[in-house]
Amino acid sequence: MRAFFRRKTNGEPPDISRKLMEWFSFFLSDKYYGTRVRIWAHVLMWGCMALLYAFLLSSSFGVSISASLVFVVRNILGAMFFFYIVFYFIIPKVLLKGYFFLTILFLLIPFLFWSIINYLCSLYAVVFLDITDSALKSFLVRVVNAGWVDTFSPNHLFKIFLPVLMTVAPPMSLKLILDIIRASTRTLRLERDNLNLEVDFLRSQLNPHFLFNTLNNIYSLSIRNDSLASDLIMHLSEMMRYTLYDSNTEMVPLHLEAEFLKNYIELESVRYGKNASIRFDCDTEKMDGYQIAPLLMFPFVENAFKYSHSTTTDKCWIYASMDVSDNKLKFEISNSKGELPEGKKIAGGIGLSNTRKRLILLYPDQHILFIENNPEYYKVVLTLTLN
Repeated sequence: MRAFFRRKTNGEPPDISRKLMEWFSFFLSDKYYGTRVRIWAHVLMWGCMALLYAFLLSSSFGVSISASLVFVVRNILGAMFFFYIVFYFIIPKVLLKGYFFLTILFLLIPFLFWSIINYLCSLYAVVFLDITDSALKSFLVRVVNAGWVDTFSPNHLFKIFLPVLMTVAPPMSLKLILDIIRASTRTLRLERDNLNLEVDFLRSQLNPHFLFNTLNNIYSLSIRNDSLASDLIMHLSEMMRYTLYDSNTEMVPLHLEAEFLKNYIELESVRYGKNASIRFDCDTEKMDGYQIAPLLMFPFVENAFKYSHSTTTDKCWIYASMDVSDNKLKFEISNSKGELPEGKKIAGGIGLSNTRKRLILLYPDQHILFIENNPEYYKVVLTLTLN
């Protein structure tokens, strides 16, 4: 529910339709919408339908309360039978299994049931109730005098076809709308879960080659008693703490995310040495009070190092920057490119694809992602409206 109560901080009014969809998706989720909630939801729906039918009958015919109750019972019983047999038997057990002819035959059953209920209620009203409305009384007498033969006749079923559909339309429409919302939110939830798995993967496992090379660098420096070894250990320790603990939430402080990227770039800079020109401009003091989804920009940084170092360019370069202004974060990174050595291919693309999906889900209408892919360089510019 945290996402439902978030509000934009840039002064723009909240998107009411999106907020309503988030509210519905929460209450219709499989986790919340269990058996007990489902039963109470159906009870509430039929109670509202009964009140609606009672209001329509009393306003249209001016009948007594007892007469209204009879016809409310008729409508509720007929609508409930129609509703449950269609949605819980005919559609899943017959139609979806390809039995189209049987589906048409089974659809006659709720109309027959409705015709029987209508005859019995009409008979009860004529015999036991005092109907003051002349038009309604004439209709009821005509139904009773026609008897059971007319009740089951095809002509009578055809006559009640539209009135029955109009009566059951409200609950069936509500059911269809809620099923569509549940299906769409379930799809979005699966996409979110898949992306969360990707984030968990990023948290739990940095690139093994990166860790291997970093530890080798630390080992080499420690043998030479180089003071830089302790700095590398500190950077690596802070990165591991961030991925294991600090980033294990939906949102993290922006300055921690920036420090993580800075540590990663520092470690890679040592590994590349003089063969690369690497710069990262970032003022973490300006980022206090802001939060961001964890590891959102890490795939861009990781790809920049992977692609810039894998080409035949003599000296690669990587320039990155982060800046916050007016509740907007601008992240920019560019790297050199060149021709890949013959026979070498770089696998990838999944991280960038998942990052795009995360941006769409977590920052809808609040981000701009610009990617420029030239033969000489690759550039990414991400602008986020921070919450």
